[in-house]
Amino acid sequence: MRTGMDIARFTAAAYDVPGLAAWLARVGGRYVLTTGGLAPENGVLDLLEAHATLLLEQAALADVRMVVAGRQPDADEDLVAELTRRAAELGTAPILLGPVTEAEFPALVAGASAFGYLPTRDASCVSAIEALAAGVPVIARDLPEVRAVLRDVVAYGDTVLSIADALVDVLTDPPEPDAGVALAAAYAEEGA
Repeated sequence: MRTGMDIARFTAAAYDVPGLAAWLARVGGRYVLTTGGLAPENGVLDLLEAHATLLLEQAALADVRMVVAGRQPDADEDLVAELTRRAAELGTAPILLGPVTEAEFPALVAGASAFGYLPTRDASCVSAIEALAAGVPVIARDLPEVRAVLRDVVAYGDTVLSIADALVDVLTDPPEPDAGVALAAAYAEEGA
């Protein structure tokens, strides 16, 4: 698998104390991150529903925010309106960052308490591998092509409830990051 990414940037970001602190301050505390914007095939609405479920059922996780990065400036306003409407119905308020600079992006990823990778199709797994390289636990949609790449180093879910359960698991008992970092490094070496 050729990743075409600089894994070392994400591994190093795990030790970027000022960068991590800046994102935690900007977001307001712990956060679950997803990237790639609001396109339906990114599964953002499923993550929103799972996050809202987590907030309702787990008082100890009430401080965990949901952050969406990578929305294009010309994103379909209907998608923004749909997410905003559904978030209001659920009583949650995701943070829509929009585009993030290349310089800031690795620290944003590394600062996350969990990374949601929930594509409905065309799963390249690049963003999930970047998160693993940064030592961040990943919750992935349970698709055969995703399992083929990410193997057993991530938590899987295929429904809103199973995604919420996976989030609770990684947020309350974070897995050791070594297996994910090693998997990302192996893909980086393979793609070199």
